[in-house]
Amino acid sequence: MKNSETLYERLDDLLIEGMQLWQRTDQFCFSIDAVILAHFPKFHEKRTYADLGTGTGVLPLLMTTRGAKQITAIEVNPLMAELAVRNVKLNQKESLIDVVEADYCTLRGSDWTGRFDGIIINPPYFNEQQGKQPKTDDVSLARHEMCYTLTDIAAAAARLVKFRGQVWWIYSAERLVDLMVALRHAKLEPKRLRFVHSFLDTKAKLVLVESTKGGQPGVITEAPLYIYKQPNVYSEEVRSWYERN
Repeated sequence: MKNSETLYERLDDLLIEGMQLWQRTDQFCFSIDAVILAHFPKFHEKRTYADLGTGTGVLPLLMTTRGAKQITAIEVNPLMAELAVRNVKLNQKESLIDVVEADYCTLRGSDWTGRFDGIIINPPYFNEQQGKQPKTDDVSLARHEMCYTLTDIAAAAARLVKFRGQVWWIYSAERLVDLMVALRHAKLEPKRLRFVHSFLDTKAKLVLVESTKGGQPGVITEAPLYIYKQPNVYSEEVRSWYERN
């Protein structure tokens, strides 16, 4: 008989390089947002990276398929951190990904300050009053700014990244101004933007942002990313990500 914990678990195919992912139906499950974010930076095998709020570890797993080889995956939720460890082992990425159970907003000291060349982050999109409230507190924490504001999160990323290092974000397009204000406050200068649309004729739902710690003003807006070319049919760009198997 399955115990109460395993009843919530499911094993999903990532459909990229044969990888699989354990998830829990009572926790936050990854979406295509993670796949989109993983394809925004250019990774280098000799540089160090961190994923802040890794969840099940999906972003670090995807990062390894794009050249990243030194990744620290940080997660405060013990259930999710344990799943991330299992997923790293399941996909035989132990030599590339180190999972740390910790609150990234509280990491300080010489071991953490300015530690990483790059940081990738998929933060909560909503403030505490926005959006439909999920059924569980853990899912609420993943989607809403319950414990920390966007300003707090940007400050934590700025503290952990090296001077001139990059921090990559995916965020709600309608809250872009909020993100820009938080980045400037943390001295993370926005350098590259890309808006994400579901279809060619729909407004941007998400935005990808590359910021540089201590960077000079000046931002490049790249061509939009369209997820679908018609209902249930990915665009050529998105489909190419899944054709690397």
